[in-house]
Amino acid sequence: MTDASSDHSDERYILYGSYASYFTAKTRSYLRKKGIPFVERIPADPRFREFVRPQSGNHRIPQLETPDGAVVQDTNAIFDHLEARFPTPAARPPGVRQHWACRMLESLTDPALMITAWHYRWNFMDENFAFVGREFGRSFKPRGDNDTVDHYGRVIADRMEGHRATLGVDETHFKLLEQVYDEALDILECHFTTLPYLFGGLPSIADHALMGPLFGHLARDPEPAMRMKQRAPRVFRWTEHMNTPEIVWPELFDEPTEYLAEDRIPETTLALLRLFIGDTKQRMVLTAEAFERWAEEHPDHASGAAISDKDIDEPMLGRATLDYRGVPFQSVLLAQHLLTATSSDSHIRPPPIIYTV
Repeated sequence: MTDASSDHSDERYILYGSYASYFTAKTRSYLRKKGIPFVERIPADPRFREFVRPQSGNHRIPQLETPDGAVVQDTNAIFDHLEARFPTPAARPPGVRQHWACRMLESLTDPALMITAWHYRWNFMDENFAFVGREFGRSFKPRGDNDTVDHYGRVIADRMEGHRATLGVDETHFKLLEQVYDEALDILECHFTTLPYLFGGLPSIADHALMGPLFGHLARDPEPAMRMKQRAPRVFRWTEHMNTPEIVWPELFDEPTEYLAEDRIPETTLALLRLFIGDTKQRMVLTAEAFERWAEEHPDHASGAAISDKDIDEPMLGRATLDYRGVPFQSVLLAQHLLTATSSDSHIRPPPIIYTV
């Protein structure tokens, strides 16, 4: 394993997040696999309230405090910031085909699986709340008794219930969301039979993007975790290993710690990409068109500035009627879904967004 932190042993980053957080799961696995020295703190840490939040202007997690006191918010911004400072081992494959597929998976994982993850967490409250509610509650009162942490858990649950209208799904979509979960599990279970990561023997940012839904929600919450363990035990094992600093899988120890030769993309990785494209292409096209209209109407808007002062951390570009596997639903178009699909040198690009689920 290449130790990316060997020249920075005296530096320490601080990750502010939660184990129940979808987006913290991405950043945590990235930091561990890159060998970057860090400690993790919860939002109840006084420094988060007194220093980090005023620095970023936002309460959402994850946020990363750098050794020199800067604060980076949003998983994509954190990846870009750290990848420039810790280039080895590269978390984006250097080959053109693999790099393109990695970028696409990075961009499409959230639009493809976020609603499924939300469904399995918040539509199974009887099965999940005793675990999930107290997970969130301990993020605010880590030494609280059960009644105290349950109170804070219900506060978060009520907040998430408010997102139901934003997502636009109802009972008519639940079986489809569960079908998507099963299809993704089946593809990944086949993949992890022979390969430890999506592009070979090194974890890519596409792998870390998958950790948002697969670990942040689906491998931990009781209802979807049991489904994963029974249907795709290798996928569950992958979520465990993605939270360790070791690159080499114990079960696949003979796989070279490098991306596949000749810029090859495994068929199972392509199958996952096809699944995500099929379920998100309409949303992505409509969101891009909405953003283009917005950009044309704001030609003097500074690059990287907030799209809306009102929705500064999750700007909405309007609503649209989408077709979800033959069933229509009304949903908002979020600028965050375009963030990873735009290059860092774009003239105008959506600002960093955190959308905590």
